Amino acid sequence: MLAILIVSAALGLAAGQTSEVAFSAGLTHDQTVLHAETIIYDKVYTNVGGGYDATTGVFTCPTAGLYTFQFHTLAHQDKSSWLELYKNQEYIASIYGHTVNDFASGGNSVVLQLTVGDTVYIKAVDNSYGTDTNLYGQPDEVYSTFSGYLISTS
Repeated sequence: MLAILIVSAALGLAAGQTSEVAFSAGLTHDQTVLHAETIIYDKVYTNVGGGYDATTGVFTCPTAGLYTFQFHTLAHQDKSSWLELYKNQEYIASIYGHTVNDFASGGNSVVLQLTVGDTVYIKAVDNSYGTDTNLYGQPDEVYSTFSGYLISTS
């Protein structure tokens, strides 16, 4: 315990913060989303630092610093996927995929400066734009993923 406190102090971390934060989650089922709602990635591969909540799909920053996030998706044949990454309630980046007579994929990544308590999540775009978001997923075919990790502490 003393070693953890010494390392935390050397890194300038407050009590309860960790120098290792990383999560990776995927979608194990097909999903069609008609409204602007947060995507809940149900298969958690790793959640070091406990920032990702698999019941809400939201990452809450446990340690201030510089983070990288990636998100990817695949839509069924002749369907579309349109997802957006948000920091708190602020739009950051999108992915869109649509292909006639084939599956469509998309992916994006960003680097963000976060403070403790900031949230990062993926939302589908509301179908009022004319696009239902289709996410392909099976327990043994995970194509839609959301991951992030701490690069350096502030």
